Amino acid sequence: MNFHPDSCRECKTRVRELLFELYGVCRVDQSFPWPSHPGFYAGTVVGEILEGVETDLGLLRGHRDFIKAPQMPPCDYYLPGVGLIVEFDERQHFTRARQVTLGRYRPEVPVGFSIPLWIDLCTKVAAEDPDPPDRDERRAWYDALRDLLPSLRGLRPTVRLYSGAFRWCSLRAHREDDVETFRLLLPDLPEDTKRR
Repeated sequence: MNFHPDSCRECKTRVRELLFELYGVCRVDQSFPWPSHPGFYAGTVVGEILEGVETDLGLLRGHRDFIKAPQMPPCDYYLPGVGLIVEFDERQHFTRARQVTLGRYRPEVPVGFSIPLWIDLCTKVAAEDPDPPDRDERRAWYDALRDLLPSLRGLRPTVRLYSGAFRWCSLRAHREDDVETFRLLLPDLPEDTKRR
């Protein structure tokens, strides 16, 4: 079997092309003006969850000042025609810190991926990124924002794709069979969201 890097740029490019083929406009690195600090969400359905996530992440390794950006950092892909954020998670997203955040999620805030599977991947992959020392906490926090905030803004639940689940760069948007394969790898979405 040929070596395939964890961070394959072609995989991310193919995912974008396939999302465009299925859903129309696909924006890369889309920013939203959503504050990063949990205090902004007090009294909302996600406020208590975010407060718990912040506390748990601070206790995990003692890094308590991990919220650096004033706004949620950009998302991997955004499909404005259907109001959907899609994240492409490479191995560095599967850490103890991320496992802690996922353990705080509640059913009343739906997400577009399997929380048990992502927790299992955190245990199996057990990635660590020590530079800077609180990098894992930062990444886990911002991933939690990307998961939980769309529900407050009238968007569909965030979909996450695991980079290691498939060799995404093998797919081509101009090949009907590849588009169908990609469609089957996506979580179930309402048919009215699909362009094809």
